[in-house]
Order: sequence, then C-alpha cells, then structure tokens
Amino acid sequence: MKIVTAKEMQSIDKKAIENYGISGIVLMENAAMGVVSSILKRFPDIKNKRVGIFSGKGNNGGDGLAVARHLNNKGVETTVYLLSKKEMLKGDARTNLNIADNARTNLNIADKMGIRIFEIASLNELEAIKDDALKNDIFIDAIFGTGLTSGVKGYYTNIIKFINSSGKFILSIDIPSGLSSDTGEIIGGHIKADLTVSLCLPKIGEILYPAAEYIGDLDIADIGIPKTIIDEEGIKVNLIENADVAGILPKRRPDTHKGTYGHLIVVAGSKGKGGAAAMASISALRAGAGLVTLALPECLNTSFETRIPEVMTLPLPDTKDGTIDKSASKILLKFLEGKSAVLIGPGITTNPSTSSFVKKIIKEIGCPLLIDADGLNIVADEIEILKKRASPVIVTPHPGEMARMLNTTSKEIQANRIESGRKLAVKYRLYVILKGARTVIAAPDGDVYINPTGNPGMATAGTGDVLSGIIAGFLCQGLSAKDSSILGVYLHGMAGDIAADKLSQTALIAGDLLKYFPEAVKKIEKQRPEFRQDIQD
Repeated sequence: MKIVTAKEMQSIDKKAIENYGISGIVLMENAAMGVVSSILKRFPDIKNKRVGIFSGKGNNGGDGLAVARHLNNKGVETTVYLLSKKEMLKGDARTNLNIADNARTNLNIADKMGIRIFEIASLNELEAIKDDALKNDIFIDAIFGTGLTSGVKGYYTNIIKFINSSGKFILSIDIPSGLSSDTGEIIGGHIKADLTVSLCLPKIGEILYPAAEYIGDLDIADIGIPKTIIDEEGIKVNLIENADVAGILPKRRPDTHKGTYGHLIVVAGSKGKGGAAAMASISALRAGAGLVTLALPECLNTSFETRIPEVMTLPLPDTKDGTIDKSASKILLKFLEGKSAVLIGPGITTNPSTSSFVKKIIKEIGCPLLIDADGLNIVADEIEILKKRASPVIVTPHPGEMARMLNTTSKEIQANRIESGRKLAVKYRLYVILKGARTVIAAPDGDVYINPTGNPGMATAGTGDVLSGIIAGFLCQGLSAKDSSILGVYLHGMAGDIAADKLSQTALIAGDLLKYFPEAVKKIEKQRPEFRQDIQD
C-alpha cells in the first residue's frame, strides 16, 4: 500500500477532479460514508450514543458536516461544533454546511432531534458549550486534516486540550488535528485519537513514530479514487502488508535438497561476543538456508562446534584479543568460492586488525553481502568501498550506525528516517534497513518500504543479530536483496509480536524471536499464492 505526503494526496485529489471528472463533493460524500462505516464497525449500537463533531472551516470540516448528516439519517443524536463563523466556509464545505443547516431548520415540531450546530469562534463560545459537549459519548475530530504545516496556535490549542481531556472516544478524520502528514515529528499540540480514518491512503505521519503513537487504530477509507491515478503519481513510499510478503515467500518443491537453498557464510564473533555469532547463524537456518558456515576466531571454534550442531564452522586466525586477524582474509576469500551469500559483522569488534580484514574482504567478495553491527562501524570511515561492489549489498544500521555512515547525528536521522535511508541507499547503491520503531527499507532506486510489524519488547540485546541472520538466510536462497529485506524485516517483527502476545513485551528476549519465527512463517504461508515456486536447482 502506498503512503503519501499531504502534497501527494492533494495532487491525487486534483487529478481525480480535473482529469476524471469526479467532483470534490462526491469525494467528500464518499469520505463521510467511509468514516461512518468505521464508526458502525466499532459501535454497532451507535443509535444509543450521542456524537459531537468538531468541524473546522476547510474540507476536513466539510467531511465532518457530511458525517453528521449520515449519522443523523441513521437516527444518531448528532451535534456539530463549528469552529468558525458559518460565512467563513467555502466550496464543498459550505455545501455540506448548507445541507446540514437545512436539515436542522426544516424540522417539524414533532421531530425529536436533528443536527444541532453551534458556532465556536472564540474562547468564550468554547466555554459556553463545554457542558453540552460533554454529554456526548463520541467526539469526532474534523478540524484541520492533512493541510497543517506548523504547530497549532490560538484558541485551537484550547479546543484540542478540551477534546483530549474529555475522556470521550475520539475519532479523527484523515489525521489527528495538529499532527503533520509528512513526518513522524510532533510539531505542537494535537489530538490524541482512539481511531483515525485515513482517506484513500495512509499518510506518513500516521505510520512513523512518535506521531503514530497518537493515531490509535488506523482504518483506511476508500473514497472512490481510481487506482490508475495513484499509480500515475509515482509514489515512492510503501507500507508492507501481509499480501506483499506472501507473494515473496517461496514454496519449496518436493524434489530439492540442502544445496538447493544455498550456502551462507556468517563472519561473526569475538571473545566475549560469541552470542551474536550464534544468534545470526541459527536465524539463517530458521529462514530456510540450506547450509550455514560460521567463520569465527579460532579461539572460539571448539565451543561452537558442539554448541550449534546444525552450523558448520571455519576457524580463522585470531588476534591476541580474540578477534579475527587480518591474515584471515586469504583463507576466507578462497573458502567463499561458489558460496551463495555472506553476512559479516555481528560481534566482530572494531579491532584494527579485524577492521583491515573486513575492508579487504568487502572489496573482493563476489556474492551478495549483508553488513551489520561492527561491520558497519568499520566501513563508516571508508564507505566509498561499497560503491565498487558489483553484487548487491544490504546494510542494517540502527540510528547511531546510520549517523556515522552519513556523518550526522542520531537525532537528525530519527527526525528524517525516510530521507536518511533513501539518501544512503541511492548514493552508495545499497539496500538500507534502518532499524527502529517502523523499520525503513530503502532501495537504490529511491523506493522506500515501511514495516508495520514489531513492538517495543524487541528493544533488547540480540534482536538485530536475529534480523541480519534471517535476511541473509533468504538472500542465500536466491531471493533478491529487496525481497530478502522486505520478507526478513516483516517476519522478524511478526515473530516479535507473537512472542510479546504470548510472553509480554517486558519479558521478551532475542531467543524468543527464534522460538516463534516458525509460527510467523506459517501464518504467511497460509496466505501465499498457490503453486509459487521461486527456488529452482
């Protein structure tokens, strides 16, 4: 599913109106029906509820007025709190105000209810309606919509504070008022919604944190815009969905063997950091890799040969500190002949001799490569070597590692996660996986994919090693770097969600992801297109 900025959504609306002849009032009507549909799903007993709608003077307010009419037609006691004088409304919003006004003024005396409309253009008028507003069970926020570019000012601040402190269920139309559509940053006071009904497509500010924390549940309302318009817009940011992942996950043929599914080399580990090597290696096997060899310092080899019997080992010359020595490059490069993919970085440290080893093999490896953890810190000061790679490279930085690679700060990375990922990916022709809440996957062509799975319980040691192992496991089976990244990130987060549901977020550890990863795979397999056979001898 595409994710849009406010400007992109405005362009889509404009093309629907000007090129396809779909009038703005029709789009507004469809939006209202979509919102009402979401309300009815959440509140089947809506007729027993009272609804208060806070409407601004723009199109978002017009959506709110149309919702008021539809709810009123269903027998719901509905009140509009219009945050403007009526004469300030123009265009389609004015049309819906006129309809609502007529519904109110043309009531017969015998009618029990209609749409009540209060004009609230000042703090005094706000104070006057507070008691009335608090009699409602549900508040609908139709104040600003997606057009806001700066923090809320003036008496709108008081309106938002009143709504948030009311204790009522709050539904926001399109986006909670006060949040930016274009970033996950908090730009000022804003509505804290229980449910947001985004119109046509989700907005970036609804997906990225910290803003996403205030969206509540997210519904997407179809407002009748043709798919061809969305396709023509050339939107580069995508939200990964189950169907996308199900279309990637390969189906195994019965006439295959371990060689069919590739041989991955994991270059990892050092004295005191053997756990990272173990987690990455076993994760690759869980992802379906046929063979995994762990290349590690010789001093760790004996313990690993018995610790993980499914993983083969390649002992390499080590330094006095228990890290891989630079002299190991010749041994490893010879061993890599005919191998499917390489994962390098977990737990290797940035020892100077190890750093020399890493830089040399990155320059000469001929197969697909994933660089993680200390591998990223090593290449950060000589990042140009990645440009010279002919085969695909995936990097999996957290914000601190990304900041070092782009010579900036973690704060700047977090404030611009999409653009930071895209900048690194395009400049160095990489597939970038920027880890964190809503992991961002950026491709060399500028496309970006945002992952919705995962939870705060995964902020614990080792989960990044599990992720790199999973992705590398798919990469060595012959999946493209893009597909491996999307599939690995999504399933990794899903395994975390399953683990958190069963164990709690607080108690979750990295090993739990390995435990529940098979369950995540099974869920996706059930949605996979039949007869898909991407893996061949």
